[in-house]
Amino acid sequence: MTREMIIILAALGLALLLILLGCNLRRRRGLGAGRTLSLDRITLTSRRHGLTGRPDRLIRSGDSIIVEEWKSSRSLKPWHISQIGVYFLLIEDQMKIKPARGFIVCGNGKRYRIDNSETLRAQVLELARRIRQARAAIAQPIPVNPSPGQCCPCGMRGHCGQARL
Repeated sequence: MTREMIIILAALGLALLLILLGCNLRRRRGLGAGRTLSLDRITLTSRRHGLTGRPDRLIRSGDSIIVEEWKSSRSLKPWHISQIGVYFLLIEDQMKIKPARGFIVCGNGKRYRIDNSETLRAQVLELARRIRQARAAIAQPIPVNPSPGQCCPCGMRGHCGQARL
């Protein structure tokens, strides 16, 4: 066996080892199989719903798209599920594909399957409506009844239409 053949075989062995280690690392981290369409690179926006988001990973699986969202938290939180629900709406609106499911991968590698249900859709749309409503209320002045002594040291006095001098 020539020296070149030994080097080629060693390189092939190293490549195989790295592939196996990479697969093992992906499995331990909870990453799913499939062709990655985006790895935190696409910002999705829906003017119709007034929502924007950037999923951590979009996976092509046959004719469907699967969302993966990675969290450092070791447990699933309600707002994680809402976030996946937003991504479902954005993908459906912008890419014209209704995802059947998505996954939240927590910091310990545990995967949680989230189904794209009508209940989740309704919850996300209601949450978005309440957020828009709260943002609109920010422009409303907060009724106050300050005493004259409270206004002089107040840092907001120049912006307040209710200040007493």
